[in-house]
Amino acid sequence: MASFEDHISQAKRNLSFLEQVNEQLQGYYDWQVTTCFYAALHFVNAHLATQGLQYRKHKDVKDVLNPYTLSPVKLPEDEYSAYVALQSLSRKARYLVNEKDNNLGSDKAFLTYEKHFGKALKHLNTLMCYFDSRYQLKLAGITIDCSELSYKEVSLIRKP
Repeated sequence: MASFEDHISQAKRNLSFLEQVNEQLQGYYDWQVTTCFYAALHFVNAHLATQGLQYRKHKDVKDVLNPYTLSPVKLPEDEYSAYVALQSLSRKARYLVNEKDNNLGSDKAFLTYEKHFGKALKHLNTLMCYFDSRYQLKLAGITIDCSELSYKEVSLIRKP
């Protein structure tokens, strides 16, 4: 099982990758949203590792983080909502589906735009702040260019 430190290291690598992609390539919002989710996932997996937990299915992780359970690793409501929203945005980016659309026979592709990236960054910031505070990670933050992000609402994401 990967350790707390292994997951934190991977989360930081994902954040570094996100900065590089954002700086060097225009667009690619699907990849940037997906990277936001995987950085958050490694922060979550580090959190789980503190209790010797590891899950292979996203549903199991989501269930154990649910604030309305007796789980020792449950998240506060805002952070749980941020994680779930980020996971949903990532699924949309990867599979071009909207989980809110119950029409499984729909031929519409749900593309990812900068507005979705802005939402993903806000959710990522919520999770970064929580885990940074809880585990004294001393995260340096990241520099990201996104016209759809209100930089006043985030503390660990800076404008270039």
